[in-house]
Amino acid sequence: MYRSVQNNQPQQLNQKIISHYRSLKRRNEIFTVILLWIFLSCGFFFSLFFITDKHYPEKMASYDQQLVSLKQERADIETGKVTETKKSFDTVLQENLDNLKEYPEQENNYSVVIDGTDSNLVINKNNIFVSDNANMLDATVKKKIYDLNKQLAASTNGAQLEVVTVRNLPRGEDIESYANKIFNQLGIGNKDENNGVLYLVALTDRKFRLEVGYGLEGLIPDGVAENIINDDAVVDEFKEENYDTAVNQVVDQVFALMNTKTALVDSKINQVEAQKNSARFAHGSLFILLVIIIIVSSFSIVRLIRARKVLKSNYNEYQEQMTTYSNEIDQNDTQLLLEKIKQTNLYYIMLSGTSLISSRRSLRRAITRGRLLKNPAAQQKAFGRILIGDTLYSGNGDILTTAYLASNYNSSNWSDNDSSGNGSGGSSWGSFGGGSSGGGGASGGW
Repeated sequence: MYRSVQNNQPQQLNQKIISHYRSLKRRNEIFTVILLWIFLSCGFFFSLFFITDKHYPEKMASYDQQLVSLKQERADIETGKVTETKKSFDTVLQENLDNLKEYPEQENNYSVVIDGTDSNLVINKNNIFVSDNANMLDATVKKKIYDLNKQLAASTNGAQLEVVTVRNLPRGEDIESYANKIFNQLGIGNKDENNGVLYLVALTDRKFRLEVGYGLEGLIPDGVAENIINDDAVVDEFKEENYDTAVNQVVDQVFALMNTKTALVDSKINQVEAQKNSARFAHGSLFILLVIIIIVSSFSIVRLIRARKVLKSNYNEYQEQMTTYSNEIDQNDTQLLLEKIKQTNLYYIMLSGTSLISSRRSLRRAITRGRLLKNPAAQQKAFGRILIGDTLYSGNGDILTTAYLASNYNSSNWSDNDSSGNGSGGSSWGSFGGGSSGGGGASGGW
């Protein structure tokens, strides 16, 4: 019975080697088919989007036409050929002010509950542009903001600059969400133009937010808004509690962008140019991506086909060797037959544990790795490395070190101490940080 089992060992090993070869061959074929499908699909999409597609040139032409029209409109406004209809202050602000007048010293306050929060704002009917609920601003700043809005009413189509201060943010609200709710509920700026700006300051929370209406996002994009409110000088003034100076600087910079006859046209031009650049970038990125995939997949297909041929050659060689061994070696001499089988490349490939032969190089690596693993003392290490005695080999079979135990390849020699040897501890990492921006504005704090 024991001799029968021994005699079957070469046959069992032979079947195992052939089974592994067929498995590798099948995986190679499946992977080749997948890559071929990717290659053909990308080729089809490439042809569809970049050879026969007429939509992209038409889209670019549409952007160009819009820009030409808008720039002509801006030029006509600047030269006086087109005179925009000027709305009187009382018409623009008909729901808030009775008429255009000088800054009223006397306040006429009323309270507004901000929907979706547990807070309310006190608003002065005589100066709706400043709601100083945190008592941070003096009368001079309030009058200045009022006068700036008078200029906006005279030179723009209902643009408004609103400053709101609160003692603290309502429960469950951050500075961005609260600013958005105030902006939309109060209806800052012209309804059709969406050309309002809100500057919200939360004193106790030490946060501020510049919320920009959609119509001005091209003129005051997020990056510009962030530069204005997070300017070092502004932040320093807040830290020193010079709130009037800080708010003054922010208001001056925002007003300079808003107070122009062509503000809305400039904003639209910036938006169209941004859309055009975005479309061009997306189109170019898709072009590059498809080209890369087509090149990589075609190159990989060629490598797989070549690898399959070499693998097939190794299989044919193995079959010839097995025929030779059967004729030359006594079938009862199982140990010699097993040893001969274990010297074949196909056995080394099986022993390497590789699951896919994707190139001729990977096949050579598998053979080399199998030869090393055949050694009874071989130990598999991380990253495909193999340790035999005190010699460490790479997955390619290259010798990495002949003194593994004393080398840095041995994890037991690793230390958390710094290079100076002062034993101060492990590595030190910086902490991540950032702020909130986007969605039409920017946030900050002091």
